Amino acid sequence: MKYSIRCLLPGLLLLLFISFFSPLNLQAAAGPQVQLKSSIDKVMLVLRDKTLKGDENRQLRREKIEEVIFLQFDMQRIAKFSLGRGWRSLNNTERDRFVDLFRQLLARSYIPTIDGYAGEKITYKREIIKGDKAEVQTVVVSSSKEIPLNYKLKLSNGRWLIYDVIIENVSLVRNYRSQFDPIMKKEGFDGLIKRMEKRIAEAGAKDSD
Repeated sequence: MKYSIRCLLPGLLLLLFISFFSPLNLQAAAGPQVQLKSSIDKVMLVLRDKTLKGDENRQLRREKIEEVIFLQFDMQRIAKFSLGRGWRSLNNTERDRFVDLFRQLLARSYIPTIDGYAGEKITYKREIIKGDKAEVQTVVVSSSKEIPLNYKLKLSNGRWLIYDVIIENVSLVRNYRSQFDPIMKKEGFDGLIKRMEKRIAEAGAKDSD
């Protein structure tokens, strides 16, 4: 089972995560774009911390990155939308299990990419706010191309939390849903869980090489 999206290039994944670390003391009135801009420097502090450099500190460094980035993800909402209709058939225990594995999957797949920051830059184009939801439209600029990367956020307790990312008109949530749906129909929830656990283990083993 592949958990990929054709547009999720390493630089994009880096920016997806580092763009959503905002300090907890940001004023509630700060808009989503302001929080995005404030976030980048904070994650860069982790990446540039000399005490966390080197392979011997890799695990600790990545744990700190993971701790930071998931403060800005509405994992319950992302997981719910990614699973689609199958979410309604799950009990609370199953939902908690799925959310936990989905978080692990994202972390195992993408934290190493963040750790290998390659200097990509992000340009903020437009901020659209409608009630408690917003979209921040950006462009990721690398040495070879410019790629649209838009964030969908929901205001929760004064903080804008990510619930989807649109990369070159491809939704991260919908992409995962298109992969989860056929497995749920054919193998059920237990089958999906086994596949996710296998993918997480494979990513972990690859990362430790």
